[in-house]
Amino acid sequence: MRKIAWMGFLGVAGLLGAALAAGAAEWPEKPVNLVVGFAAGGETDIVVRALNDKISANLGGQTVVLNKPGSGGLLAAQTIANSPPDGYNLLVLSLSHVLRQAADEKTPFNVLTDFEPISRIVTQPIVLAVKGDSRFRTIDELIAHARANPNTLNFGSPGVGSLGHFSGELFKSAARIQFKHVPFQGSAPGVTALLGGHIDFLVTALPAITGKVASGDLRVLASYADRRLPEMAAVPTFAEKGYPAVVMSGWFAFVAPAKTPPAVIQKMDRAVAKTLGDPAVVEALGKLGFNAAHLGPADLKAFIESELKRASEIAKKENIVIQ
Repeated sequence: MRKIAWMGFLGVAGLLGAALAAGAAEWPEKPVNLVVGFAAGGETDIVVRALNDKISANLGGQTVVLNKPGSGGLLAAQTIANSPPDGYNLLVLSLSHVLRQAADEKTPFNVLTDFEPISRIVTQPIVLAVKGDSRFRTIDELIAHARANPNTLNFGSPGVGSLGHFSGELFKSAARIQFKHVPFQGSAPGVTALLGGHIDFLVTALPAITGKVASGDLRVLASYADRRLPEMAAVPTFAEKGYPAVVMSGWFAFVAPAKTPPAVIQKMDRAVAKTLGDPAVVEALGKLGFNAAHLGPADLKAFIESELKRASEIAKKENIVIQ
């Protein structure tokens, strides 16, 4: 009897496994939502829409950009974390979600356990900028002034716990200088404050200030990239100025709810990888200020783990806390 029961169990398990595999092979049988946690017209939305048609074609099924703004991207992340693991609702995860978890113990999701990594899609440069007529012509001058006059400079960021905030604190710690943080509700108010002379410098993603830099209203003194940016070859990196730890970039990635079938994950990743391998797509992303930067599921998982570890260390050391 035990042998018969065991064989019956194996038979049921085999049928279930075959059914799941078949379902994954047929996926997608309906539109796949690419959920963006911000309003239409924002940088995340613009990037995903620039990729959407190509991804649909390479996937062999329709993908739809679905905006679900709220709480700085938290609403979308929480929604996807609680969605069925069927591959029809995918989240555009960003470094902002990771930073939030590092700075807020009440974050309603866990980037390591609530999602299945699929593909990293882009990275974006982070820079330190001053007003066009600022007295600081180089990053060395700014650092020298800050050392001689502790806590007299004010730096702006898109908000407490933002990428700009973390990046600014990382610079401050590495250079062993002191300055004050002024958080804003997004990059645009920070740019306005910098142009008005209300802050001394701004740390933000390059796409947020590209137009003002081109017009000469703002100047970039240094970038957080690991090498000089092609579009700003004259601008040094913090690393080459003697601060090798001051390297950071924003990024976006597709993730699915935890326990989504591996076959679905792999099929979506193949479509994304093919899309990002298209020279026309790479060029289009470059014009938007982003770099095509594909990572597959396994590499993305390790990458997110390392990003959270680093962010948590920075948050603890610099007392970055979101209440």
